[in-house]
Amino acid sequence: MTAKIFDSHAHYNDGRFDSDREALLTELFAGPVSHILNCGTTYADSVKCLELARQWPGMVAAAGIHPENVEESVPEDLQRLKALWADPKVVAVGEIGLDYHWDTPRDLQHFYFEEQLKLAKELDMPVIIHDREAHGDTMELVRKYRPRGVMHCFSGSAEMAKELVELGMYVG
Repeated sequence: MTAKIFDSHAHYNDGRFDSDREALLTELFAGPVSHILNCGTTYADSVKCLELARQWPGMVAAAGIHPENVEESVPEDLQRLKALWADPKVVAVGEIGLDYHWDTPRDLQHFYFEEQLKLAKELDMPVIIHDREAHGDTMELVRKYRPRGVMHCFSGSAEMAKELVELGMYVG
């Protein structure tokens, strides 16, 4: 028997899949893939993730505001996301975090990251954290809120990876 694959981080709701999404997902689920975790990057994008998850039995969703998308978000999106997180097909808060590579305002990134960490803690949900060139600030908030989940897009040191594991996180 061939082992099946769990695609633990995907963005199949992205517009680049519009022309062949159904064919691609049909092929994936008929072949090696048994489950997909499809991740949101904005409130609207998270809604699309949930819609896809409802269409495909092997798919679940994560809902969140990605650090590169904070400028197109408003604080009310956090409460709107809370409604999505109540859906059983939404299994994680994400993709959230900090990304200092681009010129996205750091104060906005920090605000949305911290608020989503608080909500994940309140709702007892795992997180999917994006950390790019923001290791110190990311670790400060991870230490403060001690979420459970995965550090996605990890590029930190071996010492940071060890600390994340000691804090109960997975590293990807």
